[in-house]
Amino acid sequence: MATFAARDGGAALSFEGHEGSLLRQLVEEMSELLDEPVPTDPAVARLFPAAYEDPAEAAAFKELIGNELSSGKRADLDKVARALDGREAHDEEVVIPRDDLEAWLRALTDMRLALGTRLDVDEEKMSRELDPADASAGSMAVLHWLGWIQESLLEILTRRETT
Repeated sequence: MATFAARDGGAALSFEGHEGSLLRQLVEEMSELLDEPVPTDPAVARLFPAAYEDPAEAAAFKELIGNELSSGKRADLDKVARALDGREAHDEEVVIPRDDLEAWLRALTDMRLALGTRLDVDEEKMSRELDPADASAGSMAVLHWLGWIQESLLEILTRRETT
């Protein structure tokens, strides 16, 4: 299981086994989702929710902000991808600079939102024990793992801000 440590105001994340490869794969999948969003994809709708209930107001807002939200998500994801780039497939240590911690947290949130939407996760499903016989058990395990990474980085960030 990955380990975390505060390092030079940022964090060091050490992966074991396939964890680094898995995170790289998730970053690639999110990149594809951001590069060619399908408007009818529920994950896209969750990542880019309408700002207003009224369709005309929502369209006006979307025109006003343009691609700003998408560009921000892409920039966050690129920071994660750069940190992972060139690492070996296992036993990796990734150093996350202090200025990139919040970008990592936002990117992890987006990955969790997309995956959770695709799995139709609600609070009850999220709190249930994983059933190995359930076809979605592997994906649910990944969702929990992403949450654990996010929580660990948030603890490091919070500790840094209170000291």
